[in-house]
Amino acid sequence: MANSNRHRKLIARIKNIERNLLPDVKLSGNYTKKESDLIRSYVLLVHAEIEAYFEDVALLKVQNALNKWLSNRQRSNILLSIMNFCSTDINWEKRPNERNKAMVRVNIVVRHYIDLLSKNHGVKSNNLYNILLPLGIEEDELDQTWLNTMDAFGQKRGLYAHSTHSVQTQIDLVTERNAINTQILPEIENLDNLIMKLK
Repeated sequence: MANSNRHRKLIARIKNIERNLLPDVKLSGNYTKKESDLIRSYVLLVHAEIEAYFEDVALLKVQNALNKWLSNRQRSNILLSIMNFCSTDINWEKRPNERNKAMVRVNIVVRHYIDLLSKNHGVKSNNLYNILLPLGIEEDELDQTWLNTMDAFGQKRGLYAHSTHSVQTQIDLVTERNAINTQILPEIENLDNLIMKLK
């Protein structure tokens, strides 16, 4: 199955970020302060692009499912999964007139999930569970090694974004680029295929 448009945009954007920011590799690993800042910027921007990708692709899938439900009551596994995951978050006692109307109930729960997506901040495993499991991705479809890598990537992003340059250790361009291109992106491609199959 071909990857989504959104996935192709993610890959193109990451390649542009690499091209625009990364300095030439230095075998010594001794980068200037400016070059180190550019490498850190690369990590931060790639993190932001991956985060936006997951939020966007989830939003597109759920909006499409909701639109089909609202227009002709077409059922979907996506809506069923979101209802299972998110309906317990709603205080239905405060909505006695709405809880008995299927059309309204589905709309409220989906809007709640969309609101959760808009409040997402990160790509650690917990963030990814909150985005993907309600859509219908099974936990065992998420590679644990990759999730550990995403936890480390999210932690590194936090370190780069929230600490001063003086307390940061030397950054290695090859290590950062390889982690993104060989440990993170291939599994995102696999997940994109799984997400596109969700109905």
